[in-house]
Amino acid sequence: MQHRPLAQRRAGIPRFVWARGIYLGWWIAGAITLVSFARVPFFNPVLGIFIGPLEDEFGWSRATIGGALSAGTLAGAAAAPFLGRYVDRYGGRYFMVGGIILVGLLLILLSVVQEVWQFYILYGLGRALAIVVIDMAILVTIANWFIRHRGRALGLSMVGMRGGMAVIPLIVLLFISLFDWRAAFAALGVLAIVIAVLPAWLVVRRRPEDVGLRPDGDRATTLRATEGREPFPAAADDPRWTVREAIRTRPFWLLLFGTAQLFMVSGAVNLSLVPHLEDNGLSRTTAIIVISVWAVMGVVGGMLGGEVRQRVAIRYALPVVLCFTASAVVWLIFVDRAWMAYLFAVWHGLAFGVQLPLHQISFPDYFGRWSVGAIRGVTAPVQFGFNAAGPLLVGIVFDARGSYDLIFAIFVGLLMLAAVLIFLAKPPRLPATDELQAPA
Repeated sequence: MQHRPLAQRRAGIPRFVWARGIYLGWWIAGAITLVSFARVPFFNPVLGIFIGPLEDEFGWSRATIGGALSAGTLAGAAAAPFLGRYVDRYGGRYFMVGGIILVGLLLILLSVVQEVWQFYILYGLGRALAIVVIDMAILVTIANWFIRHRGRALGLSMVGMRGGMAVIPLIVLLFISLFDWRAAFAALGVLAIVIAVLPAWLVVRRRPEDVGLRPDGDRATTLRATEGREPFPAAADDPRWTVREAIRTRPFWLLLFGTAQLFMVSGAVNLSLVPHLEDNGLSRTTAIIVISVWAVMGVVGGMLGGEVRQRVAIRYALPVVLCFTASAVVWLIFVDRAWMAYLFAVWHGLAFGVQLPLHQISFPDYFGRWSVGAIRGVTAPVQFGFNAAGPLLVGIVFDARGSYDLIFAIFVGLLMLAAVLIFLAKPPRLPATDELQAPA
Protein backbone atom coordinates (compact mmCIF):
# COMPACT_ATOMS: atom_id res chain seq x y z
CA MET A 1 0.00 0.00 0.00
CA GLN A 2 3.05 2.27 0.11
CA HIS A 3 2.61 3.32 -3.51
CA ARG A 4 -0.56 5.24 -2.69
CA PRO A 5 0.94 7.76 -0.20
CA LEU A 6 3.94 8.10 -2.51
CA ALA A 7 1.71 8.92 -5.49
CA GLN A 8 -0.24 11.39 -3.41
CA ARG A 9 2.94 13.06 -2.10
CA ARG A 10 4.17 13.43 -5.66
CA ALA A 11 0.84 15.04 -6.58
CA GLY A 12 1.43 17.69 -3.92
CA ILE A 13 -1.44 16.59 -1.68
CA PRO A 14 -0.89 17.77 1.93
CA ARG A 15 0.28 15.12 4.37
CA PHE A 16 -2.62 15.68 6.78
CA VAL A 17 -4.94 14.42 4.01
CA TRP A 18 -3.32 11.14 2.96
CA ALA A 19 -1.87 10.33 6.39
CA ARG A 20 -5.34 9.98 7.96
CA GLY A 21 -6.30 6.97 5.85
CA ILE A 22 -9.53 8.54 4.56
CA TYR A 23 -10.18 8.08 0.86
CA LEU A 24 -9.03 11.21 -0.96
CA GLY A 25 -12.34 11.42 -2.84
CA TRP A 26 -14.14 12.32 0.39
CA TRP A 27 -11.68 15.14 1.06
CA ILE A 28 -12.33 16.35 -2.47
CA ALA A 29 -16.09 16.19 -1.91
CA GLY A 30 -15.58 18.28 1.23
CA ALA A 31 -13.59 20.92 -0.67
CA ILE A 32 -16.26 20.96 -3.37
CA THR A 33 -18.84 21.65 -0.67
CA LEU A 34 -17.06 24.96 0.03
CA VAL A 35 -16.79 25.72 -3.69
CA SER A 36 -20.53 25.10 -4.06
CA PHE A 37 -21.20 27.49 -1.18
CA ALA A 38 -19.02 30.21 -2.70
CA ARG A 39 -20.83 30.27 -6.06
CA VAL A 40 -24.32 30.70 -4.56
CA PRO A 41 -24.35 34.56 -4.80
CA PHE A 42 -24.97 34.16 -8.54
CA PHE A 43 -27.94 31.83 -8.01
CA ASN A 44 -31.51 32.94 -8.59
CA PRO A 45 -32.84 33.19 -5.00
CA VAL A 46 -30.01 35.51 -4.01
CA LEU A 47 -30.60 37.81 -6.97
CA GLY A 48 -34.26 37.80 -5.96
CA ILE A 49 -33.27 39.48 -2.67
CA PHE A 50 -31.49 42.27 -4.56
CA ILE A 51 -34.48 42.95 -6.86
CA GLY A 52 -36.19 45.32 -4.38
CA PRO A 53 -33.10 47.45 -3.62
CA LEU A 54 -32.19 47.65 -7.33
CA GLU A 55 -35.75 48.68 -8.23
CA ASP A 56 -35.68 51.34 -5.53
CA GLU A 57 -32.33 52.86 -6.52
CA PHE A 58 -32.35 52.59 -10.30
CA GLY A 59 -36.00 52.06 -11.25
CA TRP A 60 -35.14 48.94 -13.26
CA SER A 61 -38.05 46.60 -14.00
CA ARG A 62 -38.05 42.98 -12.89
CA ALA A 63 -37.73 41.86 -16.50
CA THR A 64 -34.62 44.05 -16.86
CA ILE A 65 -33.01 42.63 -13.73
CA GLY A 66 -33.95 39.07 -14.66
CA GLY A 67 -32.52 39.70 -18.11
CA ALA A 68 -29.01 39.98 -16.64
CA LEU A 69 -29.41 36.52 -15.18
CA SER A 70 -30.68 35.18 -18.50
CA ALA A 71 -27.83 36.83 -20.41
CA GLY A 72 -25.25 35.24 -18.13
CA THR A 73 -26.92 31.85 -18.41
CA LEU A 74 -26.89 32.03 -22.21
CA ALA A 75 -23.24 33.12 -22.24
CA GLY A 76 -22.33 30.10 -20.13
CA ALA A 77 -24.38 27.81 -22.34
CA ALA A 78 -22.57 29.10 -25.43
CA ALA A 79 -19.17 28.43 -23.84
CA ALA A 80 -20.02 24.95 -22.54
CA PRO A 81 -19.42 22.99 -25.79
CA PHE A 82 -15.88 24.33 -26.00
CA LEU A 83 -15.17 23.88 -22.30
CA GLY A 84 -16.27 20.31 -21.60
CA ARG A 85 -13.44 18.48 -23.33
CA TYR A 86 -10.84 20.56 -21.48
CA VAL A 87 -12.39 19.81 -18.09
CA ASP A 88 -12.24 16.10 -18.99
CA ARG A 89 -8.61 16.45 -20.03
CA TYR A 90 -7.21 18.66 -17.26
CA GLY A 91 -9.65 18.02 -14.43
CA GLY A 92 -11.79 20.38 -12.41
CA ARG A 93 -9.18 21.84 -10.06
CA TYR A 94 -8.02 24.77 -12.19
CA PHE A 95 -11.55 25.62 -13.30
CA MET A 96 -12.83 25.64 -9.72
CA VAL A 97 -10.01 27.74 -8.32
CA GLY A 98 -9.89 30.21 -11.20
CA GLY A 99 -13.67 30.38 -11.33
CA ILE A 100 -14.06 31.19 -7.64
CA ILE A 101 -11.39 33.90 -7.77
CA LEU A 102 -13.19 35.55 -10.68
CA VAL A 103 -16.59 35.14 -8.97
CA GLY A 104 -15.26 36.95 -5.92
CA LEU A 105 -13.78 39.80 -7.94
CA LEU A 106 -16.98 40.23 -9.96
CA LEU A 107 -19.08 40.42 -6.79
CA ILE A 108 -16.81 43.14 -5.45
CA LEU A 109 -17.12 45.07 -8.72
CA LEU A 110 -20.91 44.73 -8.61
CA SER A 111 -20.82 46.86 -5.46
CA VAL A 112 -19.87 49.92 -7.54
CA VAL A 113 -22.18 49.60 -10.60
CA GLN A 114 -24.00 52.73 -11.77
CA GLU A 115 -25.46 51.71 -15.14
CA VAL A 116 -27.53 48.76 -16.30
CA TRP A 117 -24.93 47.74 -18.90
CA GLN A 118 -22.33 47.44 -16.14
CA PHE A 119 -24.69 45.25 -14.15
CA TYR A 120 -25.32 43.04 -17.18
CA ILE A 121 -21.61 42.52 -17.91
CA LEU A 122 -20.52 41.84 -14.33
CA TYR A 123 -23.51 39.79 -13.25
CA GLY A 124 -23.63 37.94 -16.57
CA LEU A 125 -19.98 36.87 -16.35
CA GLY A 126 -20.39 35.78 -12.75
CA ARG A 127 -23.52 33.84 -13.58
CA ALA A 128 -21.78 32.02 -16.45
CA LEU A 129 -18.85 31.09 -14.23
CA ALA A 130 -21.03 29.88 -11.36
CA ILE A 131 -23.55 27.74 -13.20
CA VAL A 132 -21.49 26.43 -16.12
CA VAL A 133 -17.72 26.57 -15.56
CA ILE A 134 -17.65 25.75 -11.83
CA ASP A 135 -20.68 23.47 -12.09
CA MET A 136 -19.09 21.44 -14.86
CA ALA A 137 -15.85 21.16 -12.92
CA ILE A 138 -17.75 19.88 -9.86
CA LEU A 139 -19.76 17.32 -11.81
CA VAL A 140 -16.77 15.96 -13.73
CA THR A 141 -14.69 15.68 -10.57
CA ILE A 142 -17.34 13.86 -8.53
CA ALA A 143 -18.19 11.55 -11.45
CA ASN A 144 -14.53 10.54 -11.81
CA TRP A 145 -13.82 9.93 -8.15
CA PHE A 146 -16.98 7.96 -7.37
CA ILE A 147 -19.10 5.31 -9.08
CA ARG A 148 -20.95 3.26 -6.45
CA HIS A 149 -21.02 6.18 -4.01
CA ARG A 150 -21.54 8.85 -6.65
CA GLY A 151 -24.98 9.83 -5.39
CA ARG A 152 -23.79 10.07 -1.79
CA ALA A 153 -20.76 12.17 -2.76
CA LEU A 154 -22.79 14.52 -4.93
CA GLY A 155 -25.34 14.81 -2.13
CA LEU A 156 -22.51 15.90 0.17
CA SER A 157 -21.33 18.51 -2.32
CA MET A 158 -24.91 19.81 -2.58
CA VAL A 159 -24.80 20.62 1.14
CA GLY A 160 -22.57 23.57 0.29
CA MET A 161 -24.93 24.96 -2.31
CA ARG A 162 -28.07 24.49 -0.26
CA GLY A 163 -26.31 25.69 2.88
CA GLY A 164 -25.26 28.76 0.94
CA MET A 165 -28.85 29.42 -0.01
CA ALA A 166 -29.74 29.27 3.68
CA VAL A 167 -26.89 31.44 4.99
CA ILE A 168 -26.16 33.91 2.19
CA PRO A 169 -29.65 35.49 2.15
CA LEU A 170 -29.21 36.21 5.87
CA ILE A 171 -25.79 37.75 5.18
CA VAL A 172 -27.34 39.91 2.45
CA LEU A 173 -30.16 40.95 4.78
CA LEU A 174 -27.66 41.84 7.52
CA PHE A 175 -25.48 43.99 5.26
CA ILE A 176 -28.45 45.70 3.62
CA SER A 177 -29.85 46.49 7.08
CA LEU A 178 -26.55 47.81 8.45
CA PHE A 179 -25.21 49.38 5.26
CA ASP A 180 -26.73 48.90 1.78
CA TRP A 181 -26.91 46.47 -1.12
CA ARG A 182 -23.49 47.55 -2.37
CA ALA A 183 -21.83 46.46 0.87
CA ALA A 184 -23.67 43.15 0.60
CA PHE A 185 -22.20 42.43 -2.85
CA ALA A 186 -18.68 43.32 -1.68
CA ALA A 187 -18.96 41.13 1.43
CA LEU A 188 -20.09 38.16 -0.64
CA GLY A 189 -17.10 38.58 -2.96
CA VAL A 190 -14.57 38.54 -0.12
CA LEU A 191 -16.32 35.58 1.52
CA ALA A 192 -16.22 33.50 -1.68
CA ILE A 193 -12.47 33.89 -2.14
CA VAL A 194 -11.60 33.34 1.52
CA ILE A 195 -13.50 30.11 2.10
CA ALA A 196 -13.15 28.20 -1.18
CA VAL A 197 -9.92 28.89 -3.08
CA LEU A 198 -7.32 27.27 -0.82
CA PRO A 199 -9.17 24.01 -0.02
CA ALA A 200 -9.89 23.37 -3.71
CA TRP A 201 -6.29 24.06 -4.69
CA LEU A 202 -4.85 21.78 -1.99
CA VAL A 203 -6.91 18.61 -2.46
CA VAL A 204 -8.83 18.53 -5.75
CA ARG A 205 -7.21 16.35 -8.43
CA ARG A 206 -8.41 15.15 -11.82
CA ARG A 207 -8.97 11.40 -11.37
CA PRO A 208 -8.11 8.81 -8.70
CA GLU A 209 -5.89 6.94 -11.16
CA ASP A 210 -3.62 10.00 -11.32
CA VAL A 211 -2.58 9.46 -7.70
CA GLY A 212 -2.54 5.67 -7.57
CA LEU A 213 -6.14 5.21 -6.36
CA ARG A 214 -9.37 3.79 -7.72
CA PRO A 215 -12.92 5.21 -7.76
CA ASP A 216 -14.73 4.84 -4.41
CA GLY A 217 -11.41 3.94 -2.73
CA ASP A 218 -11.52 0.39 -4.08
CA ARG A 219 -8.38 -1.69 -4.30
CA ALA A 220 -6.59 -1.52 -7.64
CA THR A 221 -7.71 -4.12 -10.18
CA THR A 222 -5.93 -5.45 -13.21
CA LEU A 223 -5.62 -2.68 -15.79
CA ARG A 224 -5.23 -2.98 -19.51
CA ALA A 225 -4.02 -0.37 -21.97
CA THR A 226 -6.71 1.19 -24.11
CA GLU A 227 -5.62 2.65 -27.44
CA GLY A 228 -2.60 4.31 -25.91
CA ARG A 229 -4.72 6.37 -23.52
CA GLU A 230 -4.98 6.19 -19.73
CA PRO A 231 -5.37 2.73 -18.15
CA PHE A 232 -8.93 1.53 -18.24
CA PRO A 233 -10.23 -1.03 -15.72
CA ALA A 234 -11.26 -4.38 -17.13
CA ALA A 235 -14.25 -4.63 -14.80
CA ALA A 236 -16.25 -2.88 -12.09
CA ASP A 237 -16.22 0.52 -13.75
CA ASP A 238 -18.43 2.89 -15.71
CA PRO A 239 -19.18 2.25 -19.38
CA ARG A 240 -16.88 4.11 -21.74
CA TRP A 241 -19.31 6.06 -23.92
CA THR A 242 -18.18 8.66 -26.40
CA VAL A 243 -20.22 11.78 -27.08
CA ARG A 244 -21.09 10.54 -30.56
CA GLU A 245 -22.36 7.22 -29.21
CA ALA A 246 -24.39 8.91 -26.49
CA ILE A 247 -26.20 11.39 -28.73
CA ARG A 248 -27.30 8.59 -31.03
CA THR A 249 -29.43 7.03 -28.29
CA ARG A 250 -33.07 7.80 -27.58
CA PRO A 251 -32.58 8.01 -23.79
CA PHE A 252 -30.03 10.81 -24.24
CA TRP A 253 -32.64 13.08 -25.83
CA LEU A 254 -35.40 12.10 -23.41
CA LEU A 255 -33.12 12.90 -20.48
CA LEU A 256 -31.96 16.12 -22.11
CA PHE A 257 -35.40 17.59 -22.73
CA GLY A 258 -36.76 16.23 -19.45
CA THR A 259 -34.02 17.90 -17.42
CA ALA A 260 -34.28 21.05 -19.54
CA GLN A 261 -37.79 21.58 -18.16
CA LEU A 262 -36.33 21.42 -14.65
CA PHE A 263 -33.78 24.07 -15.53
CA MET A 264 -36.47 26.42 -16.82
CA VAL A 265 -38.87 25.98 -13.93
CA SER A 266 -36.36 25.94 -11.08
CA GLY A 267 -34.54 29.04 -12.27
CA ALA A 268 -37.71 31.07 -12.70
CA VAL A 269 -39.47 29.94 -9.51
CA ASN A 270 -36.38 30.41 -7.34
CA LEU A 271 -35.81 33.92 -8.68
CA SER A 272 -39.44 34.85 -8.05
CA LEU A 273 -39.82 33.53 -4.51
CA VAL A 274 -38.99 36.69 -2.56
CA PRO A 275 -40.86 39.12 -4.88
CA HIS A 276 -43.89 36.79 -5.03
CA LEU A 277 -44.09 36.51 -1.25
CA GLU A 278 -43.73 40.29 -0.86
CA ASP A 279 -46.42 40.88 -3.48
CA ASN A 280 -48.72 38.56 -1.53
CA GLY A 281 -48.40 40.61 1.64
CA LEU A 282 -45.39 39.17 3.47
CA SER A 283 -42.58 41.44 4.65
CA ARG A 284 -39.15 41.29 3.02
CA THR A 285 -37.64 40.00 6.26
CA THR A 286 -40.20 37.18 6.46
CA ALA A 287 -39.64 36.32 2.80
CA ILE A 288 -35.88 36.06 3.30
CA ILE A 289 -36.30 33.88 6.38
CA VAL A 290 -38.61 31.66 4.32
CA ILE A 291 -35.84 31.36 1.73
CA SER A 292 -33.42 30.31 4.45
CA VAL A 293 -35.82 27.66 5.76
CA TRP A 294 -36.34 26.50 2.17
CA ALA A 295 -32.58 26.19 1.71
CA VAL A 296 -32.06 24.33 4.99
CA MET A 297 -34.65 21.80 3.89
CA GLY A 298 -32.73 21.63 0.63
CA VAL A 299 -29.65 20.51 2.57
CA VAL A 300 -31.68 17.66 4.05
CA GLY A 301 -33.16 16.91 0.63
CA GLY A 302 -29.76 16.94 -1.05
CA MET A 303 -28.39 14.32 1.32
CA LEU A 304 -31.58 12.30 0.98
CA GLY A 305 -31.36 12.53 -2.82
CA GLY A 306 -27.87 11.07 -2.73
CA GLU A 307 -29.12 8.14 -0.67
CA VAL A 308 -32.14 7.65 -2.95
CA ARG A 309 -29.82 7.33 -5.94
CA GLN A 310 -27.92 4.56 -4.14
CA ARG A 311 -31.12 2.50 -3.99
CA VAL A 312 -33.47 3.53 -6.82
CA ALA A 313 -32.78 4.04 -10.52
CA ILE A 314 -32.90 7.64 -11.74
CA ARG A 315 -35.74 7.01 -14.19
CA TYR A 316 -38.03 5.96 -11.32
CA ALA A 317 -36.84 8.23 -8.51
CA LEU A 318 -36.68 11.55 -10.34
CA PRO A 319 -40.23 11.51 -11.82
CA VAL A 320 -41.71 10.83 -8.36
CA VAL A 321 -39.74 13.75 -6.89
CA LEU A 322 -40.90 16.02 -9.73
CA CYS A 323 -44.53 15.29 -8.89
CA PHE A 324 -43.91 16.46 -5.32
CA THR A 325 -42.12 19.55 -6.65
CA ALA A 326 -45.05 20.36 -8.95
CA SER A 327 -47.54 20.04 -6.09
CA ALA A 328 -45.47 22.51 -4.05
CA VAL A 329 -45.59 25.05 -6.91
CA VAL A 330 -49.38 24.72 -6.95
CA TRP A 331 -49.39 25.55 -3.23
CA LEU A 332 -47.10 28.54 -3.85
CA ILE A 333 -49.72 30.18 -6.07
CA PHE A 334 -52.07 30.52 -3.08
CA VAL A 335 -49.53 31.44 -0.39
CA ASP A 336 -50.55 34.71 1.31
CA ARG A 337 -49.78 34.06 4.98
CA ALA A 338 -46.58 33.35 6.86
CA TRP A 339 -47.54 29.81 7.92
CA MET A 340 -48.37 28.94 4.31
CA ALA A 341 -45.00 30.29 3.20
CA TYR A 342 -43.14 28.24 5.79
CA LEU A 343 -45.05 25.12 4.80
CA PHE A 344 -44.05 25.78 1.19
CA ALA A 345 -40.41 26.21 2.28
CA VAL A 346 -40.39 22.78 3.92
CA TRP A 347 -42.36 21.08 1.13
CA HIS A 348 -40.65 22.56 -1.91
CA GLY A 349 -37.23 22.84 -0.25
CA LEU A 350 -37.14 19.14 0.54
CA ALA A 351 -38.42 18.11 -2.91
CA PHE A 352 -36.09 20.48 -4.77
CA GLY A 353 -33.16 19.32 -2.63
CA VAL A 354 -33.79 15.67 -3.50
CA GLN A 355 -34.19 16.58 -7.15
CA LEU A 356 -30.82 18.32 -7.51
CA PRO A 357 -28.37 15.41 -7.10
CA LEU A 358 -30.66 13.10 -9.05
CA HIS A 359 -30.75 15.23 -12.19
CA GLN A 360 -27.11 16.26 -11.86
CA ILE A 361 -25.99 12.67 -11.77
CA SER A 362 -28.32 11.36 -14.47
CA PHE A 363 -25.96 11.66 -17.44
CA PRO A 364 -22.89 10.22 -15.65
CA ASP A 365 -25.04 7.31 -14.47
CA TYR A 366 -26.30 6.64 -17.99
CA PHE A 367 -23.10 7.28 -19.96
CA GLY A 368 -20.20 6.88 -17.55
CA ARG A 369 -17.42 9.10 -16.26
CA TRP A 370 -14.95 9.15 -19.10
CA SER A 371 -16.63 11.82 -21.24
CA VAL A 372 -18.70 13.64 -18.60
CA GLY A 373 -17.36 17.08 -19.53
CA ALA A 374 -17.78 16.57 -23.25
CA ILE A 375 -21.33 15.27 -22.84
CA ARG A 376 -22.06 18.18 -20.50
CA GLY A 377 -20.82 20.47 -23.24
CA VAL A 378 -23.54 19.10 -25.52
CA THR A 379 -26.35 19.17 -22.96
CA ALA A 380 -25.56 22.54 -21.36
CA PRO A 381 -26.63 24.79 -24.27
CA VAL A 382 -30.10 23.22 -24.27
CA GLN A 383 -30.49 23.03 -20.49
CA PHE A 384 -29.19 26.50 -19.80
CA GLY A 385 -31.02 27.92 -22.78
CA PHE A 386 -34.21 26.80 -21.06
CA ASN A 387 -32.84 28.08 -17.75
CA ALA A 388 -32.21 31.50 -19.27
CA ALA A 389 -35.68 31.63 -20.77
CA GLY A 390 -37.37 31.00 -17.43
CA PRO A 391 -36.47 34.21 -15.54
CA LEU A 392 -36.95 36.33 -18.65
CA LEU A 393 -40.36 34.78 -19.31
CA VAL A 394 -41.49 35.13 -15.71
CA GLY A 395 -40.45 38.80 -15.69
CA ILE A 396 -42.33 39.53 -18.90
CA VAL A 397 -45.49 37.78 -17.68
CA PHE A 398 -45.34 39.61 -14.35
CA ASP A 399 -44.82 43.00 -16.00
CA ALA A 400 -47.82 42.30 -18.27
CA ARG A 401 -50.22 40.83 -15.67
CA GLY A 402 -48.90 42.04 -12.31
CA SER A 403 -48.95 38.48 -10.96
CA TYR A 404 -46.95 35.24 -11.12
CA ASP A 405 -50.00 32.96 -10.89
CA LEU A 406 -50.37 32.16 -14.60
CA ILE A 407 -46.72 31.38 -15.22
CA PHE A 408 -46.53 29.23 -12.08
CA ALA A 409 -49.48 27.19 -13.36
CA ILE A 410 -47.68 26.68 -16.69
CA PHE A 411 -44.58 25.57 -14.79
CA VAL A 412 -46.59 22.86 -13.04
CA GLY A 413 -47.45 21.41 -16.45
CA LEU A 414 -43.80 21.53 -17.54
CA LEU A 415 -42.70 19.63 -14.43
CA MET A 416 -45.22 16.88 -15.17
CA LEU A 417 -43.97 16.72 -18.77
CA ALA A 418 -40.42 16.36 -17.44
CA ALA A 419 -41.49 13.47 -15.21
CA VAL A 420 -42.94 11.59 -18.19
CA LEU A 421 -39.89 12.14 -20.41
CA ILE A 422 -37.42 10.99 -17.75
CA PHE A 423 -39.50 7.91 -16.92
CA LEU A 424 -39.38 6.91 -20.60
CA ALA A 425 -35.56 7.18 -20.68
CA LYS A 426 -34.59 3.54 -20.22
CA PRO A 427 -30.77 3.28 -19.86
CA PRO A 428 -29.18 2.17 -23.17
CA ARG A 429 -26.65 -0.59 -23.80
CA LEU A 430 -23.16 0.40 -24.83
CA PRO A 431 -22.82 -0.14 -28.62
CA ALA A 432 -20.79 -3.09 -29.87
CA THR A 433 -20.12 -4.58 -26.43
CA ASP A 434 -22.01 -6.29 -23.65
CA GLU A 435 -19.03 -6.10 -21.31
CA LEU A 436 -19.96 -2.81 -19.65
CA GLN A 437 -23.49 -1.55 -19.35
CA ALA A 438 -25.17 1.54 -18.00
CA PRO A 439 -27.03 1.17 -14.69
CA ALA A 440 -30.52 -0.23 -14.86
